[in-house]
Amino acid sequence: MATAKEMLYQRMIQHNTLLCCGLDPDLHRLPAEVFSQKGTDEEKTLQFLQGVVDVTAEHVCAYKVQKAFFDLLPGGHDVLKSIIAYTHTNYAGIPVIVDCKVGDIDNTMAAYIENILDAMGADGIVVNPYMGDDVLQPVAKLSDKLVVVLVRTSNPGSSIVQDALMIDGRALWQHILDLVVNRWSTNGNMVVVLSATAGMDLAAVRTTIPDNTPILLAGVGAQGGSYADLRSLLNSQKSGVFVNSSRAVLYPDNPIGIPWGEAIRNVAIELKAKLNEQRR
Repeated sequence: MATAKEMLYQRMIQHNTLLCCGLDPDLHRLPAEVFSQKGTDEEKTLQFLQGVVDVTAEHVCAYKVQKAFFDLLPGGHDVLKSIIAYTHTNYAGIPVIVDCKVGDIDNTMAAYIENILDAMGADGIVVNPYMGDDVLQPVAKLSDKLVVVLVRTSNPGSSIVQDALMIDGRALWQHILDLVVNRWSTNGNMVVVLSATAGMDLAAVRTTIPDNTPILLAGVGAQGGSYADLRSLLNSQKSGVFVNSSRAVLYPDNPIGIPWGEAIRNVAIELKAKLNEQRR
């Protein structure tokens, strides 16, 4: 059975896509056709997300599920587990990453692993490395899973922590990147999160990252990051880096007369094409 990293790379190359679709359900923004139906909020959310997966699966290399939105639903745990299972059953080979930015001591990390990667069946998890080895060593052992590590993020307030200079003159994010590459990713299962909005020399950063280490480039598009930044991070196969889009895909402007699923599919196709332009 392929590992989650192998699945990610196979999707990038075989399906010619560097697009990751975020599954961040917002009840207030569900299509009227879904929200107006009878049923619980959980049922409506699951129906919507299944529809999203159905129309985007052909065009994505992965899904990233933001756990916080599911936590708002009383039965959100089951909805999250169900959409992961739905994707695996109907579109085998697409990895599903749960974004919960966890990072704690060993027994707590064991609980996160048991819940998210074992019970829910997710293929990957997003972690915050601030607590160091205790966070990364338990997940480093999971060679079949993807571990997405926050290195340099795209949120505006990140610089106050991540750009802080160490005694050797490096920024803290550079130290974290070095730890991911040379200390923590002993099984090669880690993904590096980098920012397209931080004014970084991405070409120089690329030289410090192994060719077979995936990169999640944050901040492209609505946050102001350029699609051209992707070009600097491509590996030797013109892949290896992917971009997540959540709200832009899930809640597009929907012209009258176009079904919501078709509108979502159109955005996914457009974003995939924009990313692929940088691979030529």
